[in-house]
Formats: sequence, structure tokens, C-alpha cells
Amino acid sequence: MKDARFFLVVRFWIASGGEAQVMRWLEGGHMAEVLRQPGFLWVRRLRIAEPDATGWSAHGMLYGIESREHYDQYMANQGLHAKFKREREPFATRLRIERFAGEVDFAL
Repeated sequence: MKDARFFLVVRFWIASGGEAQVMRWLEGGHMAEVLRQPGFLWVRRLRIAEPDATGWSAHGMLYGIESREHYDQYMANQGLHAKFKREREPFATRLRIERFAGEVDFAL
């Protein structure tokens, strides 16, 4: 795995009955399309052990990125983000997403 200097973390929850559709979208091209963006090095998807209080399954994706500049470039790509929003519309009521990003400021 290549060293990343910047990370994008996407945490998401899926309602009961929606997991297959969301995972098909992620594995069917979404994750690969994000990974093709300049400076994106790798991605790992996690199944988070604890569901949320309503029982929705919890997941996460961790993207390793070369630099803050590459992340900023990705976030400024309005056309790409509009495309992703359209793709999520069929299951929008079964999916909640939060994102955060940052640089490593300490490591052991």
C-alpha cells in the first residue's frame, strides 16, 4: 500500500433492506471511479461493528490520498459530485453519509 499524506474518511449507515443495492453501487464502479481521481492511492471499506441506535448497519471507507491539494481538487469537481448524487437517488432514503478529511499529525 502506497504511503498517503492525506485521508478521506466516509462513514455511512444503511437501512435494513438497502444494503445489497448500496453495495452493488459501491462495488460496481463508485469506489473505483473515486480511486481514479488524481492523487487517490487506495481505498479500504470497513464494516463497523456497532449499528446505529435505529439498527442501520454502519460502514466506512478510508481513502489514502497523496496530498491536500489532490483532495481539494476532488472536492471542487462539482460535475463528479452531482453525478454521484444522481446515482444515490434510488436509495437516498436508505443511506446516511458523513465525511471528514485530514492529514496525519502523529504516528507510532
